[in-house]
Order: sequence, then structure tokens, then C-alpha cells
Amino acid sequence: MKIATKLSKLLTVTGGLIVVIGASRNAHASTMFFTDVNAFDALTNTTLVEDFEAFAPKNRALPSFVSNGNTYTGLAGVPHPNVWVTTPGYANSGVPATTSSILTANGEEDFTVEFGTPTEAVGFDTYVNAFGPATVSVFGTTGLLDTFLLNHDPATVGFLGILASEEISSIRWSTVNGRRVGTGIDNIVQGTEIESASTPEPTSVLSLIGLGVLGFGSRLLKRTSR
Repeated sequence: MKIATKLSKLLTVTGGLIVVIGASRNAHASTMFFTDVNAFDALTNTTLVEDFEAFAPKNRALPSFVSNGNTYTGLAGVPHPNVWVTTPGYANSGVPATTSSILTANGEEDFTVEFGTPTEAVGFDTYVNAFGPATVSVFGTTGLLDTFLLNHDPATVGFLGILASEEISSIRWSTVNGRRVGTGIDNIVQGTEIESASTPEPTSVLSLIGLGVLGFGSRLLKRTSR
């Protein structure tokens, strides 16, 4: 998989889409984070694994639960660390009202998702609040791969896609002041990278940018010499 490991952070802007390429803290693994679902879909082949609509019981604080092979475990909350699946229509999150069932917690949101079948691509819808970014930690078989701070308009449903050079075994979602305005995730997809759409190395991207600048300068010289 041609995911960058040579630069710690590279921001590539193409057609209005922003892709963050990150070298992980593990020297042998690297990750890419996508906040645009179309950019993520262009590089991955994924399947919806969990939308929480059929899960029961809803609206109940659970220490943990297993659904469709994945394990969800609460690390914070009231009256004990919990995970909580809502019914549609909750109005205590950033959006005016939720329109589907989402994974959240009662109290502070801090929970893990352990994937029964680890995959190199994971994506999900995101609900955040205005008190601070959501921290998403990504783990593989070798440990922590990378951490991403997600911050988007809390009045809208966002997205986060993750593509790693090794299989993702779990993620951790934690936010600030969830007891006041709830946060959470929904519509989890998992899959693989589309090999034919492999991402260029950062050095290649920078070379292309350099060539573009040189080409522009060459055309400018031709114009001024006329």
C-alpha cells in the first residue's frame, strides 16, 4: 500500500477536497484521514457494517455490547462507564435533532470500537459539539497507529474515513463536555484500499506540484518574451 511515511503531515488539496496524510507514531505503519466521504470512497471499497437501527435495547446505559461482530465499550459516563444507542429524534446533540440511531454515551462520551474483523479502511458519520474537537485514536496489531482531532460544524453531520497501511483493530472516540451536548458516531463502514487507486507518495505529490509551478513559470516567460 502506497501510504506516506516520509512526512509527518502533508495536506493535499485537490478539487476542493482535503486529505490529511499522516505518518503514524509507529515507524512501520501509516494512516490517511478523510473528512470528505467522496475522497474516501475513491480510494476504498467498503461495506456498511453497523447503522445501529436494529440494535436493542436502545436508550439504555450499557457497559459494553457486541453487534455485528464489533465490540463497543464505554470508558466514561454516568452512572458508570457506558455506551448508549439512541432512538431517532434526540435533540441534545449539536444537530437540531437526530434522524437515525447513533452510538453515544450517557454523560461524557469516551468509548472504544473493537473490530471483530480488522480491516485497513474504516469510516463513520460523526456528531460533535462546540466545546472542543473529537479525539479519534486508531489502533492496529502493533499498537497506536495515529490520532486525529476532528472538528466540524456541530450543527451538521460530519464524516471521518481512515485508511491505514495495516489492519485497524480498534478506534477510541472521546470528546469534551458530552454531558452537556452529546456526541457520537453512526453508519460504520469497513473495507480495503482499491489497489488500482493507490495514493502517490508525498515526494511524488510535491514533485507534481513543483512541475506545475515550473510549467506555469515557463508559460509566463514565453508570454513576457513576446
